[in-house]
Amino acid sequence: MDDRTETLSEFLDSPPIEPPSGEEDTSAIVGTEVTDEEADHIRRLRERGLPQTLVEDGVKAKAVGFGSGDAAGTMYKTTYYGTPAVDPVDGRVPEEDLDRQRELYVEPVTHAALVTHLTRHGVAVLCGPPGSGRYTTALLAVRTAMDTGVVVLDSEAGVRRLVTDEEGLQPGRGHVIEGDGAEWANELRPQLLIRLRAATYGRSPLVIIVDDHVPVGGLAGHLVKHEVADGMPFQVLERHLKVLLADRPLDCRKLLEHEGLREDLRGRRSMAEVAGLAEYMERRVRDGADVDEIVQGLGAELRAKAVRLLGPSRKPTDGIGRQELSLWSHAFLLACVVLDGTTLSRVSRESHRLAELLHGVRSPSSAPEMPLFEESVQDWLGHSDVEFTDRNGQPVGARHPECLVRVSQPGLGVAVLEVLWHDHSGARGPLLEWLDSLVVRGEEDIRVAAAQTVGLLATFDWAYVHEELLVRWASDRGEHADRRRFAAAWALERAVTDPLLAPRVQRLLSRWSQRRDFQACAQASYGTRIGARFPAEALSSLERIAGAGTKSVWPAVREIYAAGSQVQVIERLAKWSGSARHWLRDDAAKCLHGFSRVRGERAVTALLKERGTREHLLLLSRRTLLSTSRAHRQCGWRSMRLWVERAGDEPGLDALVAEFFAELPNPGVEGDRLREQLLFHLRLWGHQLPDSDTAIHVRALLQERWSM
Repeated sequence: MDDRTETLSEFLDSPPIEPPSGEEDTSAIVGTEVTDEEADHIRRLRERGLPQTLVEDGVKAKAVGFGSGDAAGTMYKTTYYGTPAVDPVDGRVPEEDLDRQRELYVEPVTHAALVTHLTRHGVAVLCGPPGSGRYTTALLAVRTAMDTGVVVLDSEAGVRRLVTDEEGLQPGRGHVIEGDGAEWANELRPQLLIRLRAATYGRSPLVIIVDDHVPVGGLAGHLVKHEVADGMPFQVLERHLKVLLADRPLDCRKLLEHEGLREDLRGRRSMAEVAGLAEYMERRVRDGADVDEIVQGLGAELRAKAVRLLGPSRKPTDGIGRQELSLWSHAFLLACVVLDGTTLSRVSRESHRLAELLHGVRSPSSAPEMPLFEESVQDWLGHSDVEFTDRNGQPVGARHPECLVRVSQPGLGVAVLEVLWHDHSGARGPLLEWLDSLVVRGEEDIRVAAAQTVGLLATFDWAYVHEELLVRWASDRGEHADRRRFAAAWALERAVTDPLLAPRVQRLLSRWSQRRDFQACAQASYGTRIGARFPAEALSSLERIAGAGTKSVWPAVREIYAAGSQVQVIERLAKWSGSARHWLRDDAAKCLHGFSRVRGERAVTALLKERGTREHLLLLSRRTLLSTSRAHRQCGWRSMRLWVERAGDEPGLDALVAEFFAELPNPGVEGDRLREQLLFHLRLWGHQLPDSDTAIHVRALLQERWSM
C-alpha cells in the first residue's frame, strides 16, 4: 500500500484495507510468536528499564506496557498549570480550574495575538511544539475572548461533530481542540475554517491546536505561531514557586536566587517540565530539605558530573608523571550506563567490543593498544561511579559470582549519554553500531536495555536516530528481522514519553501501519505503552493491519486490553467479529479466547457486570460461536469453558455466566441451535472439568431461566 495521506472525508468514513485472497488460516487457535511466560518476562524487563518519571498527584506512576495492568488514563496526564497536556476530556472546563490556571499563568506574546485573532475572525490555528504551554494559552485566550465558559472538544469525536455540524459548537462558549497526532490535522483546509468562522464569529470562538511540524501552508490567514521567549522558563518557575510557597517566602527567594537553578533550567525542554520542577522543589522544601541540597540534586549537577566522567580522566602512577586513561575506560563507563543492572563480566566484555568500534573513529597511529596490564577493571571502576549488588539489591564485592553493576546515582546514566551525544559527536556512529549488535545477539535483558537506550538517544536527536537506526530496524527482512522490529518498538516506547516527540511517534506509526514493510513493527509498537496511551488510535491502525491479512494483531490488542482499555477493546472486537473481512473476524475470535485466559481484575468475566460493555461482549461471543469458521467456533467454545471453569473459583460468577449464556441465543433457527449447543457443552464439561458441580449448576440455572 502506498504512503499517501488520506483526505479529511476519507478519514471520517474510510473503508478498511482489503485482505489478500487465499484460504482461511485455521492452523492455530491463538497465534502468538512467544508464550505468555516469555511475554511476561520481557514485560518485566521493559518495566524495570523504563524511567518512572511520570507523576500523578505527587506519586510516581508505574511504567506501563505489555499488559502491566495500569490504566492508561492515570499514566499519561502530564500537567502544565494543572491542565492535561494530552487527550483532554470532552466537555466544559470547570471555572475553578481556569481560575487556578490564571493564577499560575505567565502570559506569552502569543496570548494577545491569539485573543485579537479570535475577536476578529472567530477561529484560529495555534501552532507550536508540545509542552510549550499551547494548551493553557489557548484556554485562557478563549476565556478572554468569550467570558461565558470554555469547552474542550475531544480530538477525535470533536472534529467529527465540527464537520458534520451536529452539536459541534456550543453557542455562547469558547472552544479548544487538539490535533496532535490526528490524521485530520494534516488535512485542514481554508474552506473548513471559513465555514467554521461563519459558525463561530462573535458567538463561539474556536482554537485548533497543532504541532509545529503539521503542514499549514494554506492556513496563513488563520495561523498564530506560539513562541516561548528565552526568559520564559524562569518566569514560569518563579510564578509557580511564589504561588506554591506563598506561606514560605524566604525559602522561595533562596531557591530563585540560587545560581545553580538558572543553569539547570537550560536543560528543561518544555513548560510542563518547568511546572513539574516547581512542584518537586515545593515538596522538598516542605520535607525540610536544604536549598543547596535541592538544587544540587537537579539535572545541572548531574550533567556536570557526566562531563567530568567523560573528560580526560587521569590517574597517578607512583609519582612518575600522570598517565591519561584510554578510551577503554570511557567505553566501560558507557557499557555500565547502557547495561545497568547486568553482570560485571557481561559489562566488561561488551565494553571491549564498544572500545574496538570507538577505535575506528581515530587515526591508526593514535589508536591506543588494549591496556591489558596497564589498566584494570578496578581503574575503570574508579572513574565510572558504579556500585555492585546481588540480585536482591544487597551490596557485594567485585568477585561475587553474581555481581551486578548498577549506576550509583539515579539520573546519572541519562546525563552521561546526553553529554556524550552532544559533546562527543564522533562517538555517535560507533555507539549506534554497538547498540545494534546488542539487540541481535544479546539475551532479552540486553536487547531491552539496548533498545530503550536508542529511544533515549532519539529524544536528544530524533532525526539522526530515526534515519540511522529506527527505519532500518523497522523494515529489516534479514536473519534478525524480528529482533530488530521489536527493538524499534521498544525504542519508540521510550521516546514517546518525551512530550515533544509523542506527536511525531504517533504520526510515524500511523504511516507505518499503512506500509506493508513496516506494519509488523507498527503492530509491535502498539503492543507497548504507546497503545495504552492512545488506545483509539492504536486500535484503528491495528484494524488496518489486521484487515490486510499479513499478521495477527492479537498480541498487540492483548496489551492494550491489559493496560486498562477493556471497554474500548471489547467494543472494537464486537465490530471486527461482524466484518466482511476474514482476518478481522479471525483476530476477534483469537482475542476473545486470549482474554478468557486472563485472571484477576482484568479478567473478561469481570465485564459481565458492566451493562454497556456486556452488550458488546454478547455480540462478540454470539458471532464467534455461530461463525462459519470451525477455528473461530473453537475459540468461542474454549472461551466459554474457561468461564465455567473459573466460575467454580469465584463466588457469584456462576450466576453471572448462566445469565450471560441465557441471553446469547437470538430468536430463530440459529438461536435454537445455539441453545442446544450450550446445553450439550455444559453436559460435556460436567464430565471433563475437575469441578463438575459448577458446570451442572450453570446448566440448571440456564434451563431454569429459559423455562421462565
